[in-house]
Amino acid sequence: MPCKDITDHLRIRLDANDRITRYALRKLSCGGAVGNQSMIIDWLENKTAEEVLNANPAEILNSHNVTDEIEEYLLLKHFLAVKAGLAIMLGRESGSVEDYCKLEAIRCSPQGTEIIAHIAVEGMTDEIKACGNCGKH
Repeated sequence: MPCKDITDHLRIRLDANDRITRYALRKLSCGGAVGNQSMIIDWLENKTAEEVLNANPAEILNSHNVTDEIEEYLLLKHFLAVKAGLAIMLGRESGSVEDYCKLEAIRCSPQGTEIIAHIAVEGMTDEIKACGNCGKH
């Protein structure tokens, strides 16, 4: 039986040129990771934070062969989580306790930047519902 915690953990890594090299969005349920942690890395990899922030949900959905509503929801969840983490890094969002993306840490080194945050899935679900059928033509 899964735990009742509906918080996901987000990590984004950018290289020294602020290009995404990897990310993971995972739910820990009773101590184990659940789901595909890097579902949209093929679309995200090597993009800058600005490119991701300027993208719209239809772009991510059109880049994948979406077969059902669950897959669409998961793609949008990953996209919006990464977008929220990047917005915090650039100072466009606060990442406070009132936001669905709550910043834990931003670590900088000569090799790049790492963003660590917690995602309140309930708040994000409202944003996904507001999107409607944004992937449909």
